[in-house]
Amino acid sequence: MDTNLLRAKGQELKAVLDLGTNTFHLLIAEVQESGIKEHYQKQIPVKIGAGGINSGVIAPEAYLRGMEALGQFHEIISQYPIETIVATGTSAIRNAKNGTVFLAEAKARYGFNIESISGDLEAELIYKGVALSFSFPNRPVLVMDIGGGSVEFIIGQRDQILWKQSFEIGVARLLERFRPSDPILESEMAEIGQYLQEMLKPLTNALVQTERKEGKVNLLIGSAGSFETLLDVLKLDLQKANNSITPFAHEVSKENVNLFFGLILHSTEAERKQLKGLLDFRVDMIVVATLLFKHVLETYSIGNLVASNYALKEGLLKK
Repeated sequence: MDTNLLRAKGQELKAVLDLGTNTFHLLIAEVQESGIKEHYQKQIPVKIGAGGINSGVIAPEAYLRGMEALGQFHEIISQYPIETIVATGTSAIRNAKNGTVFLAEAKARYGFNIESISGDLEAELIYKGVALSFSFPNRPVLVMDIGGGSVEFIIGQRDQILWKQSFEIGVARLLERFRPSDPILESEMAEIGQYLQEMLKPLTNALVQTERKEGKVNLLIGSAGSFETLLDVLKLDLQKANNSITPFAHEVSKENVNLFFGLILHSTEAERKQLKGLLDFRVDMIVVATLLFKHVLETYSIGNLVASNYALKEGLLKK
């Protein structure tokens, strides 16, 4: 489809670059009245936070991987009649001392104007993206996005955000901080749980306030990433089906969630590498990611889980 035809239809082909701490994403799509029409999507496991996430620097090897990934994206984008490019860097880039250098080189090499966005804006865009995947119920919900550098939590009701916050407790940070055994020990799970309890006090307070004003939050909506892994492992490795609300959002039963927890949290790295539903670059991080959403479900007695395929990149389509 050429640019003139897109314009004639009142549509715009847009490229979105979401430069996350673990993965760089490229999405080429149109936003139509009926939803998002995807033309192309690619993710590259850059792991730009590796070796420097907790010291606030993009390490040399990670820096090179990032540039190489952007080069691939530039080549792909050149093959499409793109009207607009929206590009953002999140936790690892915004907190790195050499993050601005990385963004300047990306502009000089490829012409990408990449915005290093705040955690608050990231949370807002995630909510908008996830809201495109299905119609939210008319009661407060909690959206959770697990990244490598940060984890975003948003309490919302339909199209209204009631509270949002980005926490610097992403899986790359947790792995570097705790360096769990293989398989992870019960004592290490408890230690990470205590750390999360302390770090997530603002979320605890926000949920208490929401319950007083709007009612208890009993639905967690997980955004892409680790929650897509949950769906894939349940389907491909445990042969468990989930109820699809739309093609982009799926209810996961408590029974299936517990099966996933049991499999991941008692597995060795070698065993996880054999799982069909687990991408290679998630093998090391899925354990702490699983601990994160297990902690949230259990600590806040949330009984229902929906895994959404949409996240920040879909929210950026609306930006």
